[in-house]
Amino acid sequence: MTHVADIPTVFLVEHDLDLRGVVAEGLRVDGMNIVEFHRSAQALAAIAEGARPAVLVIAPEGDGLITCKHIVQAKAMSPRTQIVLVLEPGGDPEIPPGSHVLVKPFKPSKLSRFIRLAVAKPALRSTLQASYRRAHSAPAGATPGANL
Repeated sequence: MTHVADIPTVFLVEHDLDLRGVVAEGLRVDGMNIVEFHRSAQALAAIAEGARPAVLVIAPEGDGLITCKHIVQAKAMSPRTQIVLVLEPGGDPEIPPGSHVLVKPFKPSKLSRFIRLAVAKPALRSTLQASYRRAHSAPAGATPGANL
């Protein structure tokens, strides 16, 4: 799910209302479309109803097990959604495969850069794969990049 001019839509899950508000405002100022949720189950329900955020930023609730379960379910329903798991220092929940991890405390600008990197990775990977295929499908004796 993207917004005008490829502005990423970010689902932000944080149970602390004040912290969620500060982080959401910082991300909005940086040009992102933010949808806020108090619990991971709410974000999961939105994804189940067809929402496809570019990124799901989520802080584990309680012991983190339910959050990890919700992350796995969200990825199954929306494989292109990138996951940013925000952890407390020393927090050690089971981290679902493919998740990006950011440790608190951080400024919203750092989270914004992290989100942009997470969004860019699939596109960069596709570009690199296409370049690799072109380079390896060139006729024998051709110089790679000669047509550039």
